[in-house]
Amino acid sequence: MTEEERKQRGEKSAVIVARLVRIQLGAMGCERFELGIKRDAGEMILREGQGAIEIAGAVKWLRHENAKGAHIYVRPAGLHPLSLIDDLSAEAIERMKVEGFEPAVVVETSLNNFQAWLNHGQVLDAALSTRAAKQLAERFGGDPSSADWRHFGRLAGFTNPKRERQLPSGMPPFARLRSATGRIYSKAAEFVGAIRANDDGRGGQGEERRKPRGRRRQRAGIRPLGEFHADPVYAGDLHRADMAWAKHAAGSGLTLEQIREALLDGRDLSKKGSRKRQLEYAERTARKAVEEMQ
Repeated sequence: MTEEERKQRGEKSAVIVARLVRIQLGAMGCERFELGIKRDAGEMILREGQGAIEIAGAVKWLRHENAKGAHIYVRPAGLHPLSLIDDLSAEAIERMKVEGFEPAVVVETSLNNFQAWLNHGQVLDAALSTRAAKQLAERFGGDPSSADWRHFGRLAGFTNPKRERQLPSGMPPFARLRSATGRIYSKAAEFVGAIRANDDGRGGQGEERRKPRGRRRQRAGIRPLGEFHADPVYAGDLHRADMAWAKHAAGSGLTLEQIREALLDGRDLSKKGSRKRQLEYAERTARKAVEEMQ
């Protein structure tokens, strides 16, 4: 193959991938997304506030990073109506359809291993979105560690560089877009309503560890943490948004423990490192906010 033929083949492949990207993001139905490019050495590049057209326009660069071993991820920006269920079997996908939980998007991330995005038909706050994701993962056998409101999913058209996912040929598998209906699943209103009703019912009940969260839900005048994360004034700086919300919460009467728990529940803190480091971050942020408001 000549150099010119290789170039033409590469350009044709880029066009195909860009089309897949537009279809997947269109079916996810969000106005803005966040791209995560996790390089082989562990460095994560985060591109925030990206529209589908911008992401499709970056396909050549993304393919270059992917060819060097980077993982290409995507998630909605800010609060959103979706839940990601990871590590599903083909049988689980079919069961979801039968039971009225038809996915808006299905991506086969490696051989017979799937991710599904479900559309609830309404934007959920961070805590409710996380509870929905965890219940869905438990119900359909997904990965519970990936069940939260801001978890990344794979972007179709790029390879999955995980060594344990290699094909028998030794090549990395492509993340394949298996369906992209964009539909709201049939039981969305019923499912989300049941979670809300359960939250309301346990507001002042349950184990001691749940009581701070119950009081936080009942206290009037406290804005959801997710609103601060989505506020353009913080320009995607979630650390600043966390601190601003913590001060707001402390000024409204929440305790250090309640603020710390909300920060731990409010977003994916895995970039902070180990669970111990995540706890230290939430404790440090909550303590500083409480001290400054006293």
